[in-house]
Amino acid sequence: MSLDASLNLYLGEYRIMDIVGVYLKRGMSVFDRDDRAFIITSDDYDWDYLSVTFDELTKFIEDKERRGSPVCISLYENGEPVTNLLKTTPNELGIACDINRKTLDRGVRRRYTDVNWYIEKFIEPLEENGFVIEMFEFSELNR
Repeated sequence: MSLDASLNLYLGEYRIMDIVGVYLKRGMSVFDRDDRAFIITSDDYDWDYLSVTFDELTKFIEDKERRGSPVCISLYENGEPVTNLLKTTPNELGIACDINRKTLDRGVRRRYTDVNWYIEKFIEPLEENGFVIEMFEFSELNR
């Protein structure tokens, strides 16, 4: 059985690197243990590891965003993947909750995603930094 879990935020128009900056201030990184960034490199949602500087990564992402292309970047904590941030429209942000998923373990076979952990980790920091969250929704799909 596989699981898809995600948190979608609706906010005013924003730039993805401003969002990333909030999480960087909280100790996250856009680079894995090998100093590579994992991002979407094409409009067909092809992912690639890039060995680039932070400035090169920022320029690449800002160029994609300016063209209206989908932008997705992975975030890491202590070298471990935490989430992917996905921007496909000017005011929606998708946050993957199925990468090293935080769960409520109630001693039952199916463990539920700890939605509060994701709210505290990803929504509250944005609000603390002046972003207005108009709405958010969480979904979890078992296949």
